[in-house]
Amino acid sequence: MSETAPAHLALVGRAFPGGQYTLEPWRAWLLTDALGDDTGDTQPHPVMAWMAAVGGMGITWDELFAWFDATADDGPMLGEHQTTLHAPLRSGVTYRVSGKVTSVDRKTGRRAGTFDIVGYELYLHDGQEHVATCWNSLVLPRRLAT
Repeated sequence: MSETAPAHLALVGRAFPGGQYTLEPWRAWLLTDALGDDTGDTQPHPVMAWMAAVGGMGITWDELFAWFDATADDGPMLGEHQTTLHAPLRSGVTYRVSGKVTSVDRKTGRRAGTFDIVGYELYLHDGQEHVATCWNSLVLPRRLAT
């Protein structure tokens, strides 16, 4: 069963404060090593796009949860994720990060209970060039009074 989470629908379209994230070469190397990829490759791993996006979104996870009247104690979970690279990532570049909330949907499951799924996108830009789009969803469990 699905229904709208009316109290939070007004947040669809809300922009993240945004900011910047420098893709430091040492961090790109560490991630590549941790993933077991070729550390001699100078091209940063695509996962760095997500790391840069959340690192420069301009708010903490706790602040994002609070937008939807949730806390870390409620047990929020990462739902889905999709990164689209529009241009290659480059080490040493400082990317501008922006983004917005794209959806809020209330769901109810027989075993899971009531939860909200919040969709949001974060964008990486290098100057005027749109480098990456990271779409994510958060699953926010709700403990509603019956």
